[in-house]
Amino acid sequence: MPAMNPTPESAPEPPAEPRFQALRTGLLIAGSALLGGLAVVLWNRSSLSTLRQPVEPGPLPPTFPDEDDQ
Repeated sequence: MPAMNPTPESAPEPPAEPRFQALRTGLLIAGSALLGGLAVVLWNRSSLSTLRQPVEPGPLPPTFPDEDDQ
């Protein structure tokens, strides 16, 4: 069986430049993080508005005298 050496005409195209792929991957990651953050904020917006409201102090719990005070 003869060895199959690819000729320049039948060789596959070289991959894209590494810089372009790194930039594209970085933009994909940044966009995904941004959209994920927006989705979390929209999903939890009622919780976030509740957390922003001031907390009203509630009634104090009843205190019981110590055994030594009796």
